[in-house]
Order: sequence, then C-alpha cells, then structure tokens
Amino acid sequence: MTDDRNIHCPTTCPRSCPCPILLEIATSIANEEQALACILNAECDKISKVVAAYSDYETLVAIDTSVQSTLDRIISLEGVLKAKLDSIIPLLNDCM
Repeated sequence: MTDDRNIHCPTTCPRSCPCPILLEIATSIANEEQALACILNAECDKISKVVAAYSDYETLVAIDTSVQSTLDRIISLEGVLKAKLDSIIPLLNDCM
C-alpha cells in the first residue's frame, strides 16, 4: 500500500492544501469497494456450495433469503460510497 501523504500539492493549491486528505478519502472508498467485492465473491461461493450439496426447496429458499439480505446491505453501502465519492470528485479535480 502506498503512502499518499507524500503526494505534493500542485502550486495552485491553497496554503492549507486538502489534496492529501482527499486522496486518503478516495483510497478509503476504493478499499471499501474492494472489501464489498470480496463479500460478493464469498456469497457466490456460498450459493455454489449450497446448490451442489442440497436440492430441497427449504434450504435453497433459505440461502436465497440470506444472500438477498446481504445484497440489500451491499446496495445500501454502495449508495453511501457513491455519495462520498461524488462529494469529493469536484475537489479532487483541483488536485490534479
């Protein structure tokens, strides 16, 4: 992992340059996205294992309900992450 605190601000940045902090926020958002991708992969593996091991309706409905709950939470988190990113993009444009 790189240390974004070593990034130098462009000369147009104000004296108290927010660029390093904004880049840390963007990195944090990217890390959260990566974690959500890992959760989605785990849910996919769970579905595959359950479908291979069980064929009864109750078990398949239970796994569907579980995965749907997880997906609903992920979708909600994606909205929060998008709002965070949307709020810093205009500020990041000044840092490039």
